[in-house]
Amino acid sequence: MRLDQLHIQNFRCYEDATFNFQPGFNLVVGVNGSGKTSLLQAVAVSFFEFGKLVRAEQPCLQTKDIRFVIDSVNGRTRLERIDPVRIAAKGNIFKATEWKLAHAGDTEPYLVDSEVESQIQLIKTSINLAMNVDLPVLAFYRANRHWKSANVSAEFAAQQRVSRFDGYNNWFDAVTDLKDFEGWLIGRTLERMQDLLDTKTAPVEFDDELAWVNQAIQFAVPDAQGLRYDIRLQSLLINLSGNNTLPFYELSDGQRGMIALFADIARRMCILNPHLGKNVLKDTSGIVVIDELDIHLHPAWQRSIVQALKAAFPNVQFIAASHSPQIIGSLRPEEVMLLDRGDSSHPRVTYGLDSSRVLEEVMGVSEREPEIEMLLSELFSTIEDNDLQKAKTQLQTLRTKAPGLPEFLRAEALLKRKEMIGR
Repeated sequence: MRLDQLHIQNFRCYEDATFNFQPGFNLVVGVNGSGKTSLLQAVAVSFFEFGKLVRAEQPCLQTKDIRFVIDSVNGRTRLERIDPVRIAAKGNIFKATEWKLAHAGDTEPYLVDSEVESQIQLIKTSINLAMNVDLPVLAFYRANRHWKSANVSAEFAAQQRVSRFDGYNNWFDAVTDLKDFEGWLIGRTLERMQDLLDTKTAPVEFDDELAWVNQAIQFAVPDAQGLRYDIRLQSLLINLSGNNTLPFYELSDGQRGMIALFADIARRMCILNPHLGKNVLKDTSGIVVIDELDIHLHPAWQRSIVQALKAAFPNVQFIAASHSPQIIGSLRPEEVMLLDRGDSSHPRVTYGLDSSRVLEEVMGVSEREPEIEMLLSELFSTIEDNDLQKAKTQLQTLRTKAPGLPEFLRAEALLKRKEMIGR
């Protein structure tokens, strides 16, 4: 599964726009209100037919997705919906390379033109015949993810029977219900216990689905050894380096979010493609959409999360949104999509820039407060005009407002030089 191009009309804030995507990582960047979340929503909606066919309860285009304009008639202002909504995609879903859908009002049906349905029916038939067909991962992680416990019991987890298509449960809002996430982790722990009872020997290390999920977690947080369920405590625990163990839901929002994101993607892969065994993380393709990629993350983790996702899931196409200069500076220019009034472009340079340079050169934001920038400019102009007493007063004012600026050393050197030579 891959998305190469998306053409959207009358979808939320977009009247008519086309976006091109890279096979690997795509980061959508823009000011608030530039349409980042709407674009991610359109990406997810474009896979509606695929989601509908593998899980009938999945959502689709809704009236709220239709673009509206403010219309004024006879002095009265009203909101007018502009339809139809159209989404056309190019890429790859099995052998299908193009697919389209549209919504033409409250009462008219969805109009779909694609080869996706016939392709998925073939895949379903193959799976029913127990053939080893690779399924792509598909998940949309929204900005409001908190990863709060669903309080799943071991009894509930033990009763669950997993289908390969369960890897698509809640794909359109992947954190809306953590029952599947917790139930699967608990179930795999119970399987390990059963294996130990059956073999009566403890392996040096496990090589199973839980081990592969924990492998993904180690890409996310190197100090984390993995998740497990403790039956006596009836709680998910995270093993950290130095023989340190903590309840998973007592971690900080940033730690919990980082670990859970990687674990959930890996879990879905294990469910979708059990026949891939230990290569499941490396060989599973698909699309993962993540809004506010940097949410709750320390700047150091913001700098590393993209490379960690690439390393853990090398065959996945990621489409994410973020404001973080640290994340932008970890990507090549072609991996960054700048949004501006419905248009998109790539920045001239990003990779390796420090955060202040990213703010100034990519995001168009001054690296320091405008007031301080103005005062520094006035200080050096005063020195240039040889008004040294005034310059000393300005320098002292600046020291009070913003102590420790590196420009102070240069200003002091210039003042001393002018006092010595008189110009």
